Amino acid sequence: MIKFLERLGLESKELSIATNLKKELIATSQDLYGIDSYNCSREEKNLIRPFLVAHGQIRRNMSQGRHWIEKLNNDLDPQKINIITDVRFNEFEKDEVFWAKNEINAVIIHVSRFIEKDGERHFIPPANPAEMENDPKVKAEADFVLNWATEENEVKRIFNCKKLLKWLQVIYAKGQPS
Repeated sequence: MIKFLERLGLESKELSIATNLKKELIATSQDLYGIDSYNCSREEKNLIRPFLVAHGQIRRNMSQGRHWIEKLNNDLDPQKINIITDVRFNEFEKDEVFWAKNEINAVIIHVSRFIEKDGERHFIPPANPAEMENDPKVKAEADFVLNWATEENEVKRIFNCKKLLKWLQVIYAKGQPS
């Protein structure tokens, strides 16, 4: 999506709630497991995922879901389109979904990725039990729900983003006063 926005001359910034979690755990993860939690391979991330999830949940529980979003607030750029790739929790009163919709005026697009095989869609499940539990709650509050084909080809991904943005523009415009 960012590459497509760049082609349109629109500045954007990709942000992730989990980035600060990974940064916070770099030293501990390296000491305990020899893995840099911020800069690791997919295989290494899968190894330490339970550790990351547990720490993330402890911080969320201690702050009623506010710890990671308060950190991300510092990274938002008011001069750019901020694309937050991982709004995954809606369990506390003023959690990620509330924050996105009510505090930063974001549009939430719930994305369910799938791989098409033999003409059938095989959806990729959430990465862990906490996300699996929250996924329906986030989806229920989303402004848009999208089933998205996993695409390896970058040109096709950009084309799909163009279709997505046109779709959003049409649907969003219908809800706006003329």
